[in-house]
Amino acid sequence: MPVVRGFLAEGGKVRILARAPESVAQRYSQAEVVTGSMSDATCVARVLADADAAFLMTPMGLRNDPSSEIAIAGQLIAGAKKAGLNHLIYTSVLTADDPSDVGILHAKYEIEAHIRAAEIPHTILRCGSYMEDVFDPRIRLLESGRFLFPIDPERRFSYTSQADIPKFVMRYLVGADRALNRAIDFVGPDVHSVIEVEALLSDAFGHSIKATPRLPYFYVFRALLPFFNARAHRFSSVIPLMQHFDRNGYSSRSGDMQSQFPGFRMTTLSEHLRNLSANAARHRNA
Repeated sequence: MPVVRGFLAEGGKVRILARAPESVAQRYSQAEVVTGSMSDATCVARVLADADAAFLMTPMGLRNDPSSEIAIAGQLIAGAKKAGLNHLIYTSVLTADDPSDVGILHAKYEIEAHIRAAEIPHTILRCGSYMEDVFDPRIRLLESGRFLFPIDPERRFSYTSQADIPKFVMRYLVGADRALNRAIDFVGPDVHSVIEVEALLSDAFGHSIKATPRLPYFYVFRALLPFFNARAHRFSSVIPLMQHFDRNGYSSRSGDMQSQFPGFRMTTLSEHLRNLSANAARHRNA
């Protein structure tokens, strides 16, 4: 996970709560791994004892149902309250100040409200589309000239590099009295349409890359939703989010991250794509 590796690279003393501590400890040998469950407030309070801050990313619910994600967050917040936590840092989503019929988005709306009601010192980072999730797993498709994103090509998106999160947290948020007690849109400075992303991808990889067309792929995914619901597949929640993106895009309303924190430079999508292409080329030539 880029965020955990980033905290360790920034010199953070990291403690992780894990149901399967052996496998987690193998991946992050520099971290302290504590056995327990996120859905148990007592376990959460134990792992947060004497912590300067806690970093929270909640697991996505399935079948477009936010209830499991909200319930887990409730236990985490209760545990943080019990531990007397100094600072809860939560990764949320853009537009989370409004309720939504999309489970992934509505969960964050409810969790943000719960955090505020608990009166725990907090900072909420409303992130855009994660670059590492949208592009990195599809490197083979990109190298073949295709970008799997079958939505309206005019829709515009703000992006966040997960690698920026631990850098910002360690440099601006960890320490006495650093809780912002509000939400900020933690996104890069640029907003890109799908058409503009095609151009950035083509420039970074040195050949033409086109997004998969909306027709028929968008309708194929939508038609498969009952199949994914029946199997409790992650796509049972991803497809409603994709439909939301097709209608609305996903961009920052404030876009003031750089003005609020001028000393912190967010990674641009162009930079991430150039690095992704260069890394792919190095692996091919290794």
